[in-house]
Amino acid sequence: MPRTVLGMTLYNNPTHVREATDSILAQTHRGFALLMLDDGSSDEVEAIAHQYERQDSRVCYWRHARRQGMVATWKEVVEIAQREHPGAEYFAWVSDHDRWDPRWLERMIAQLDAHPDAVLAYPQTLRISEDGALVDKEPRVFDTSGIADPVERWRRFAWSGFGSGDMVYGLMRMRALEAAGIFRPVLNPDRMLIAELSRVGEIHQVQEPLWSRRQPGGASVARQSTSLFAGATPPRFNWPPSLQHAVILRREGFTLPMIATYVLASGWRATRKTETSKSIGRGVDNVHFVKRLVKKGFHHAVYYTIVGARMVVAKTRRATRKAVYEVLTFTHRAGLR
Repeated sequence: MPRTVLGMTLYNNPTHVREATDSILAQTHRGFALLMLDDGSSDEVEAIAHQYERQDSRVCYWRHARRQGMVATWKEVVEIAQREHPGAEYFAWVSDHDRWDPRWLERMIAQLDAHPDAVLAYPQTLRISEDGALVDKEPRVFDTSGIADPVERWRRFAWSGFGSGDMVYGLMRMRALEAAGIFRPVLNPDRMLIAELSRVGEIHQVQEPLWSRRQPGGASVARQSTSLFAGATPPRFNWPPSLQHAVILRREGFTLPMIATYVLASGWRATRKTETSKSIGRGVDNVHFVKRLVKKGFHHAVYYTIVGARMVVAKTRRATRKAVYEVLTFTHRAGLR
């Protein structure tokens, strides 16, 4: 029975699914199961998946008769993993369009094996375009290794936990994933899952670029509003994501101070992304720029004033000394005559 199960959700992506699957099956650590759950894709995707199922005994394929949406599909593939491999210790979602370094799984398992307090290990992320070209973008950094206090881990994630969309593809302890509720029926379910995991245990980032993520187009929330659910949306789905999360967090026993920290931090982050905030930020930057220019000009003016004054004093001293010398010389010569 494998210690690790990988769950790949499929939906109408025949262009990249072979590249993604090949990179997963080429992992140096081979002791894993790959579960493919198809959310009602085209026949082409189904044929590709069946081909991998026939070729590699680690691959198993399931298919929805009609589309269920991302939340239901992501949660179901975890439930299949629990049912088919009840002894599995680790789980990771893998996509049908990204690319993994061959050492990815080996390094993630080693990280979790070496740190029993860690519940999630994930690598640095490279961004690639639709055609696979590298996108010039700084890797996101977040890590709570060594922080034993769950409240401090929670606060750190609330204010500094950027890149939940990267972290959600990391390798997780199955028991921690269960404790965090797997995938909640809310907007930004990946952020909420990582937030809940941060209370359960430490999040470790392996400082190696072992995963290439295809850069999506369009705003995340705009995509999620149509991809998370195939049918009716859950209650409060039109609320801001942080308030949707707050309702569930309260139900799960989180304290009011922790929820308040999470909502305030989320509101601040959302505000920082608005055009108004960016305009204010640019205005503040311009003010700082003008301030630096004025300060620099003042310093230059003081410098040149001091230097100029010193030059005048020096010239005056030289002229005085010259005049005194000439007077003394003239007087001396006149006395000799």
